[in-house]
This record gives sequence, C-alpha cells and structure tokens, in this order.
Amino acid sequence: MADQSDAHTGNGNGAAATTVSAWEDDPEPAVLVTRPVPDLSKTPLAFDFPAPQPPPAMYAPGTAEFRYWTAAEALRRGADFWAPRVPSGAWQMGDVLEVILDEGADLNAYYDRQALNFFHGPGVGGTVYSGESPDIVCHEMGHAILDSIKPQLWNAASAETAAFHEGFADISAILSALQLPSLRTAILTDTQGQLYRSSRLSRLAEQLGSAIRLQAPDAVDPDCLRNAVNSFTYQDPINLPQGGPASQISSEPHSFSRVFSGACFEILAGILAAKAANPAMPTEQELLAASGEIADILVAGITQAPVVANWYAQVAASMVQASANVNAAYPAILRAVFVRRSILSLQSAANLHTMQASLAAVASMTAEAQPNQPLASIALSSDSYGLTRPLLVEAASHPRQFVASAAATLGNGSLEPASASTAARAFVDDLFSRGRVDYGSVGPTQPHLDHGRRLRSHKLVSEGGAIRLHRCLFDCGFAH
Repeated sequence: MADQSDAHTGNGNGAAATTVSAWEDDPEPAVLVTRPVPDLSKTPLAFDFPAPQPPPAMYAPGTAEFRYWTAAEALRRGADFWAPRVPSGAWQMGDVLEVILDEGADLNAYYDRQALNFFHGPGVGGTVYSGESPDIVCHEMGHAILDSIKPQLWNAASAETAAFHEGFADISAILSALQLPSLRTAILTDTQGQLYRSSRLSRLAEQLGSAIRLQAPDAVDPDCLRNAVNSFTYQDPINLPQGGPASQISSEPHSFSRVFSGACFEILAGILAAKAANPAMPTEQELLAASGEIADILVAGITQAPVVANWYAQVAASMVQASANVNAAYPAILRAVFVRRSILSLQSAANLHTMQASLAAVASMTAEAQPNQPLASIALSSDSYGLTRPLLVEAASHPRQFVASAAATLGNGSLEPASASTAARAFVDDLFSRGRVDYGSVGPTQPHLDHGRRLRSHKLVSEGGAIRLHRCLFDCGFAH
C-alpha cells in the first residue's frame, strides 16, 4: 500500500515528484498503488483536465488532489492501451478530450461527445465521487474509444447497439485495469489462476453500486454495479421487458449489455488458458498478452461488422473470423462461448467457414455498402409520442455482409433478425417510455411523460417538415 502521509511536491531538494498515489481499481476495495506521473497532453488521445493542476505528489485519499491524480493516472493508462487500436488515432471530436471531474450532485457519469463528465453523491461511508473510480473513468473513456472506432453506433436506433456501447465500456474498464502488473498478480492469486471467477476485476464500480443500492436495492448487483461474470444469455431485446431488477435481463442498455460483456470476459479467460504454458498457473505476463489479444479481436470484429438489428451476432461472427489471425486455437473458444450465450446459433457457429467468401467479397463492394458508411434515416409515425410530425431516426440499416450470423432461439435454431424499422420502433418506444427523451420546444406539452430525470440521453430537433431524434449522451449511473 502506498504512503498516505501528508502530501508534498518534492523530494526534499526542490525536485518535482515523479510518482502519484492512486487507486488500483475502485475506491471500495481501497487498494492503493504508486504510479508514474501521467502525461495528460500525450498524444494520441490526449486529455484536457480542469485547471489548476495540483502539483504531483503522494496525496492522501479523500482529498481533491488525490481524486485528480487517480483519475488522471487511470485515463492515461487506459488511453495508452487503446490508442494503437483506434484507426483514426484521435477522439471523435478531435485530438483532445475534456474531463470534468465534478459537475455536480448525481450518482452518475456520462460521455456526451464533448467531455467525460463525473459527479458526486451520497454513499455508505460519505460522499462518493464517480470520477475517483478507475472502473468508472475507464468505462466512460470506453464510450469515447468506441465512438472513435465506430461512430455510426452513436445515433443508431437499436437496443443492441446501445447496449453494446455499455458492454464495450465495461470491457474497457476491465482491460485498462489489467495494464497494472500489481492487479494482474493479485487477480491470478485470488482466482487461483481461473480467471472466469467473480473477483474485483469482474466486479465493476463497487463503491457506486453500494451508493445506488441505498436508494434502489434491486437496481444493481449485490456487490457491485455490474459483474462481468454472469450467466445471462441472448434474447431478442424487442421481446424483453423495458426494465427490471439487476437479477434479470431487460432491454435497458446497461442490463442487456451484460450478455456481451459476460461473453467477452469468458473469452478472455479462455484465451488465457489456451496461451498459458501452464493453464493451471498462468503468469501475469500471459494475462497481459491475453488482454491485448482480445482487444485486437474485439476491435477487428467491430470494424468489420455492419450495423444491423442483430448487431451482437454480426460482431460475434466477425470476432471469430478475426481470432483465427491471432491464434488457430482461438476460433473454437469464441464459437463455444457465443453459442453458450445464444449470441450465435449452433448453425451459424458451425457454418462460419462459409463467411470467408463473404469476407473476400467485402473488398469489392461499393463504398455505399461498406460497414463504416453512414446509416440511413427512416421516418416513424409519432402520434403515440404526442408529436404531430414524422420522427426521423438513423436505423441499423447496413447491408448484411455475413451470411452465417444469427442469434439462437430457445431451441438452438437460428433467430430471424428483426428489420431495421422494427428494431428502431422498439428502441424509440423504450426511450419515450423510460423518460429518456428531451422534447425541448418540439411538440405539445400535455402528452409528455415526466419521470423526474435530470439527464436525458436523447433530444428532439425540428428538421424541415419532420422531427429528428438525436443522441445527446451515454449516461452510466442512477439518474433519479
């Protein structure tokens, strides 16, 4: 554990400090580490933190200076991990991403294409600062990373793409944490080398989860916000309830995200066991290598997958194909996990080799059909939302490039994916029902549903003779 003595900025000779004190993963386990002073202006993926910057030093937990440097260390570490894997080498909004460490009272945090925004609120042992948790800051950064890799997902009217954003952000927190040698060693010791066990690596945002549990006991897991070690399997989100307790899966993005983040964590464990010289006792260096390999496979899958209604299956199929380029043993691992989670059907998994022809054909496709082109806008009737003009949304409308990519039915058959318009309608219905849409000055006042939320993820904007639905942010907390 790092020294918690009173902070000072030098070594007694007037020299600047070269290390800072920071949390290893989340404030609730409360494990301190000593880390090099992060360079926030480092490119690619630089950050703009609030001024004035406190002098680097070994500050004690509970101080604003400690919160500054623990957030800075985690974000720099996470950005350094993802930077080589971001094709553009920049954030979606440019070279520098703003960080707002305390924007006010709320048990929340969000990314809004302008900044990473954090808050404070009442917790079990006092005030909880979401920007103090490496789990949370690297989750929010994960939204920004995915937005740079696949910006089409930002406005896609689809429950699966919204949930995938949350799942990727959770995986970002986990993989960023694994860049710490001390945590890798601790996790392998705690799990006895069996990574797919509940641990403080899989349990995300324990402190924020405890704070939310005070107000809504069933809204989060019993020991954290979300746990990547779970048994959730794919169901079409169109047929799921809009919300429910954390013990059940729903179409709400954070809830449904756990299907894919759980699969990725299980795949990470499988990769580690396959590459370890002694699978019963993997080394922390083998775990480090495994974290990089699954990140490469995940990014390749995201890049190649077209944005369609059954997005999970498309990404899964692309990841299986990409994994063969990393290690010949990996496709079997990924197929098994995705079938067990019903993300891919047995038939799809068995016939993925037929995708090779589809993949070869991608190179000759026209620019309009490539998986990174803009999504098409469709108009939805909007009278049920109290609107008098058509509602324009960006549908998950890319052409399906991969012929063998379908989720499983309850009987292990292949699930017929919903159309882009059906998925969009279900997604928009969910948004309005859960009070996630800011009407602004658009539409009449009377039919609005007021759920008491301060933050809304979407807004309505007039566009010619219609109304456009725009995403404002991805928020990741308890916003009542």
